Amino acid sequence: MTDSEPTLLPEPHPPGARSGEEWLEGTVERVLWAADDGSYAVVRVRTTDAAVTVVGPLGGLSALGEGQGGFVAIEGRYEQHALHGTQFRATGWLPGSPRTLAGLELWLGAAGIPGVGEGMASKVIKHFGMDALRVLDSQPSRLRQVKGLGRARADAIAARWAEDREGRAAAVALRGMGLSARLVERVRSRYGGRTQSVVTTTPYRLAEEVAGIGFRIADGLAAANGIGKDDPARARAAVAHVLGEAENDGHCFLPRAVLARRLTALEVPEERVTAAIAEADLGGRVVVEPARDAVVGDLGARVPHDEDRVWGVRLYRAEVNVAMHLRARVAAARPVRPEEVASAARYAGVVLDPQQQRAVAAALGGGVVVVTGGPGTGKTTLVKVLLRAAVERGEAWMLASPTGRASRRLEEATGQEAKTLHRLLEVKPGEGFARGPERPLEGDGLVIDEVSMVDVSLLEAVIEALPEPPFSLVLVGDADQLPSVGPGQVLRDLITSGVIPVVRLERVFRQSSDSGILSAALAVHAGDVPVSGERSGHDDVFLVARTDSERAARTVVQIVQERLAGKGYDPFRDVQVLTPIRRGPMGTEGLNRLLQAALNPGGAPLVRGEREIRSGDRVLCTRNTYALEVFNGDTGRVLEARRDLLRIDFDGRVVDWPREELPNLDLGYAVTVHKAQGSEYPAVVLALDRSHGIMLRRALFYTAITRARRFLCVVGDPVAWARAASVVEGGQRYTGLGERLQAPDRQALPPWM
Repeated sequence: MTDSEPTLLPEPHPPGARSGEEWLEGTVERVLWAADDGSYAVVRVRTTDAAVTVVGPLGGLSALGEGQGGFVAIEGRYEQHALHGTQFRATGWLPGSPRTLAGLELWLGAAGIPGVGEGMASKVIKHFGMDALRVLDSQPSRLRQVKGLGRARADAIAARWAEDREGRAAAVALRGMGLSARLVERVRSRYGGRTQSVVTTTPYRLAEEVAGIGFRIADGLAAANGIGKDDPARARAAVAHVLGEAENDGHCFLPRAVLARRLTALEVPEERVTAAIAEADLGGRVVVEPARDAVVGDLGARVPHDEDRVWGVRLYRAEVNVAMHLRARVAAARPVRPEEVASAARYAGVVLDPQQQRAVAAALGGGVVVVTGGPGTGKTTLVKVLLRAAVERGEAWMLASPTGRASRRLEEATGQEAKTLHRLLEVKPGEGFARGPERPLEGDGLVIDEVSMVDVSLLEAVIEALPEPPFSLVLVGDADQLPSVGPGQVLRDLITSGVIPVVRLERVFRQSSDSGILSAALAVHAGDVPVSGERSGHDDVFLVARTDSERAARTVVQIVQERLAGKGYDPFRDVQVLTPIRRGPMGTEGLNRLLQAALNPGGAPLVRGEREIRSGDRVLCTRNTYALEVFNGDTGRVLEARRDLLRIDFDGRVVDWPREELPNLDLGYAVTVHKAQGSEYPAVVLALDRSHGIMLRRALFYTAITRARRFLCVVGDPVAWARAASVVEGGQRYTGLGERLQAPDRQALPPWM
């Protein structure tokens, strides 16, 4: 063993174990139950003292050889379950790698070495004590000193221990770099006995092949093993990393020059940049789209005419498919008689203005239509008439929205069932959508509300699941709101393309003189700061100036806890605090801590690491959790907090949320404006501070205001308000959908896709 190889040492406090957690070591006796995707399992593990039931992310343990002495070290803690009694809650595990002397004794006794059972294992541990692990690693010949062991058995123990030396060393090295036990498990499960070789010689493979291992971690492993920054594999991995980060920022591609600058910033040598992009293109990992004499639409990011674009394969395919299918559906539309529209309006009991009449006629034509307009312009009324017309024609139409809250709003407004897009497409965890070209949706039309929230990948999934024309697709949204969290700016690109029929609803039916909230939205839309109620005469909008961030945060809490509660607004049910960012005193994290302490100081807690959620807390799901049928952006109220789970009411649906899923849950007293998109709340308190920096943009301010139904209070720095109202630039995205819709010759996939 060389000096550079990590040595397993006996430790009362295991390396990498989190505070309050410990190691349980033993052999796999039985896998009682395991999820198909390996995300959760219930396992019986035999220790030196007893058989212990272990629960958690242990699906891969079945590969160790159930009932055949497969050794495992499991990190976690003991807990008392109300129904199942004492059990061990795992947070991660390492196969074949003892972490304590007791574990080593068990490993020796169960390793299947002829002549070495529990008794001889005990002798080895007794002889060497705390030095046993070091002896096995670096001086295995000393095993012959154990009385009664003999040379043959000593050599057999040394050989068996050495079999997985590299794997153990790699695992310890990975833990030493801060990887969780779960990530180490993924790496070892992926590469098995080749783990050490992969980690030390080709670490950038991990970034491509193991979920959760990104470029930064792989780069650290490479540096630790002497791999230079000019390594070609590093350059290739950096290309994927930069494009992935761009996707997280909402871009669908990067111009070649922008990609090159970002690669250089990662210390990829300039001479390697061109070669790395070319290799990724030839290898089918990216698509390089040659320069063309065109630019993206007016609201998009302008790209020099003579510049190549570099795409991730998935997003390139999504844009091409969306453009191709939408053009075909537009061409398939048929005319609709005006009498049909008028008849539906009469039955619905409404009078349509000319814009709305054109929208209904276009929607019934069996093609594609975009309906856009601000608050109060009659989008919901139009949908009601459209549904009535469909009934008269004997057609079945579906309603959907990107989020649960938005779909419930749509359902309440129309009286017809509405689903989230994920439920409409019948998402299957780990498999994708059940609805698609082979099993399309059934019906005659689909209305999607809040389309500004739909990214290009989700739109592709929807379009691929639509029946053949004639089938009506109606996309409803406010183009002035924030674009989607995911890549693309679908609604804006569809509107600016000039190819998709667009009906703009501009007449405001709710008079602005009667609504301070509507007046505030119109003011921001025009680039002005809203007028506070004491000056405007409205009693539903107030602006409270606080130039100090910490004082502003305390004011937010006071308004929620005292002023709004005094006006009859329930802080848990009726009030939502919004802010542009997560960090800082005026971000969601700081505000949530203050609001939790003020509104729910005594709730029974469930704690994991630094995350504490209490019984009674308002919570927000931050990631699609398919097994529980709870999705990103869904909010709920904790009914009960136990040691192993939270019982949460998500708008009337009670879910048992296991402790291991706690990282996918945040406090929901304060959420980002992006997370709130598609929702409405009786009262909104909006935090806008100078510290919010580049997030202070008109679209964000406008989106936040339009989330309020009856009351809006803006708290923060007036300088921040002015900036948020005036700044239109910033946030533009590199997308090609608008241009691709305009140019049929750009609707082509490479032969290999």
